[in-house]
Amino acid sequence: MDWKYLLTSFEGRINRKPYWIAALAVGIVSTVVFYVVGMLFGTFTPTDVPGNYDMHFSPIGWVLMAIMYIALIWFGLALAIKRLHDRNRSGWFYLLMLVPLVNIWVAIEILFLRGTEGANTYGPDPLAE
Repeated sequence: MDWKYLLTSFEGRINRKPYWIAALAVGIVSTVVFYVVGMLFGTFTPTDVPGNYDMHFSPIGWVLMAIMYIALIWFGLALAIKRLHDRNRSGWFYLLMLVPLVNIWVAIEILFLRGTEGANTYGPDPLAE
Protein backbone atom coordinates (compact mmCIF):
# COMPACT_ATOMS: atom_id res chain seq x y z
CA MET A 1 0.00 0.00 0.00
CA ASP A 2 1.45 3.36 -1.07
CA TRP A 3 0.80 5.55 1.98
CA LYS A 4 2.15 8.72 0.36
CA TYR A 5 -0.33 8.34 -2.51
CA LEU A 6 -3.20 7.45 -0.17
CA LEU A 7 -2.73 10.36 2.21
CA THR A 8 -1.50 13.19 0.00
CA SER A 9 -2.84 12.81 -3.53
CA PHE A 10 -6.29 13.94 -4.64
CA GLU A 11 -6.13 12.03 -7.92
CA GLY A 12 -7.15 8.51 -8.78
CA ARG A 13 -9.42 5.97 -7.14
CA ILE A 14 -9.33 3.73 -4.09
CA ASN A 15 -11.81 1.08 -3.10
CA ARG A 16 -13.31 0.56 0.35
CA LYS A 17 -10.64 -1.68 1.84
CA PRO A 18 -7.66 0.71 1.51
CA TYR A 19 -9.94 3.59 2.53
CA TRP A 20 -10.93 1.87 5.77
CA ILE A 21 -7.38 0.69 6.53
CA ALA A 22 -5.91 4.16 5.97
CA ALA A 23 -8.70 5.91 7.89
CA LEU A 24 -8.29 3.59 10.88
CA ALA A 25 -4.49 3.90 10.80
CA VAL A 26 -4.69 7.71 10.67
CA GLY A 27 -7.18 7.69 13.55
CA ILE A 28 -5.00 5.47 15.73
CA VAL A 29 -1.77 7.34 14.98
CA SER A 30 -3.38 10.75 15.54
CA THR A 31 -4.82 9.60 18.88
CA VAL A 32 -1.41 8.41 20.04
CA VAL A 33 0.24 11.65 18.84
CA PHE A 34 -2.44 13.72 20.60
CA TYR A 35 -1.75 12.01 23.91
CA VAL A 36 2.03 12.13 23.52
CA VAL A 37 1.90 15.87 22.76
CA GLY A 38 -0.45 16.29 25.72
CA MET A 39 1.90 14.46 28.05
CA LEU A 40 5.00 16.34 26.86
CA PHE A 41 3.58 19.83 26.31
CA GLY A 42 0.37 19.98 28.31
CA THR A 43 -1.02 19.94 31.79
CA PHE A 44 -4.07 18.13 33.05
CA THR A 45 -6.28 19.98 35.54
CA PRO A 46 -8.98 18.08 37.44
CA THR A 47 -12.56 19.30 36.93
CA ASP A 48 -15.48 19.21 39.35
CA VAL A 49 -16.50 15.84 37.91
CA PRO A 50 -14.42 13.01 39.41
CA GLY A 51 -12.18 11.38 36.78
CA ASN A 52 -12.48 14.24 34.26
CA TYR A 53 -9.60 16.55 33.40
CA ASP A 54 -9.09 19.71 31.33
CA MET A 55 -6.02 19.73 29.12
CA HIS A 56 -4.04 22.94 28.68
CA PHE A 57 -1.21 23.13 26.15
CA SER A 58 1.97 25.18 26.19
CA PRO A 59 2.60 27.33 23.07
CA ILE A 60 4.70 24.60 21.44
CA GLY A 61 1.92 22.13 22.18
CA TRP A 62 -0.58 24.40 20.39
CA VAL A 63 1.70 24.62 17.37
CA LEU A 64 2.17 20.85 17.24
CA MET A 65 -1.57 20.27 17.58
CA ALA A 66 -2.33 22.78 14.82
CA ILE A 67 0.13 21.02 12.50
CA MET A 68 -1.46 17.66 13.35
CA TYR A 69 -5.00 18.90 12.71
CA ILE A 70 -4.04 20.46 9.37
CA ALA A 71 -2.45 17.15 8.36
CA LEU A 72 -5.57 15.25 9.49
CA ILE A 73 -7.82 17.49 7.40
CA TRP A 74 -5.57 16.99 4.36
CA PHE A 75 -5.40 13.21 4.83
CA GLY A 76 -9.15 12.93 5.34
CA LEU A 77 -9.92 14.99 2.24
CA ALA A 78 -7.45 13.01 0.12
CA LEU A 79 -8.99 9.70 1.18
CA ALA A 80 -12.61 10.86 0.79
CA ILE A 81 -12.04 12.43 -2.62
CA LYS A 82 -10.39 9.28 -3.97
CA ARG A 83 -13.35 7.24 -2.66
CA LEU A 84 -15.76 9.62 -4.39
CA HIS A 85 -13.73 9.24 -7.57
CA ASP A 86 -14.23 5.49 -7.23
CA ARG A 87 -17.99 6.19 -7.21
CA ASN A 88 -17.47 8.36 -10.36
CA ARG A 89 -18.22 11.55 -8.46
CA SER A 90 -16.24 14.78 -8.34
CA GLY A 91 -14.42 15.74 -5.17
CA TRP A 92 -16.73 18.79 -5.02
CA PHE A 93 -19.51 16.34 -4.10
CA TYR A 94 -17.88 16.20 -0.68
CA LEU A 95 -19.13 19.73 0.04
CA LEU A 96 -22.55 18.15 0.52
CA MET A 97 -21.18 16.94 3.87
CA LEU A 98 -21.98 20.48 5.06
CA VAL A 99 -25.71 19.99 4.37
CA PRO A 100 -27.60 18.35 7.25
CA LEU A 101 -29.26 15.00 6.41
CA VAL A 102 -27.73 15.02 2.91
CA ASN A 103 -24.40 14.35 4.60
CA ILE A 104 -25.71 10.94 5.66
CA TRP A 105 -25.96 9.87 2.00
CA VAL A 106 -22.49 11.22 1.22
CA ALA A 107 -21.07 9.24 4.16
CA ILE A 108 -22.86 6.07 3.00
CA GLU A 109 -21.39 6.48 -0.49
CA ILE A 110 -17.87 6.97 0.85
CA LEU A 111 -17.96 4.30 3.54
CA PHE A 112 -20.09 1.45 2.23
CA LEU A 113 -20.99 1.50 -1.47
CA ARG A 114 -18.92 -0.30 -4.10
CA GLY A 115 -17.14 1.80 -6.67
CA THR A 116 -17.91 1.98 -10.36
CA GLU A 117 -17.05 -1.27 -12.15
CA GLY A 118 -14.39 -0.84 -14.79
CA ALA A 119 -12.68 2.38 -15.75
CA ASN A 120 -14.42 5.67 -15.15
CA THR A 121 -13.60 9.37 -15.56
CA TYR A 122 -11.05 9.21 -12.74
CA GLY A 123 -9.06 6.15 -13.72
CA PRO A 124 -9.05 2.36 -13.92
CA ASP A 125 -10.94 0.13 -11.52
CA PRO A 126 -8.72 -0.38 -8.44
CA LEU A 127 -10.12 -3.90 -8.02
CA ALA A 128 -8.98 -4.86 -11.52
CA GLU A 129 -5.33 -4.02 -10.80
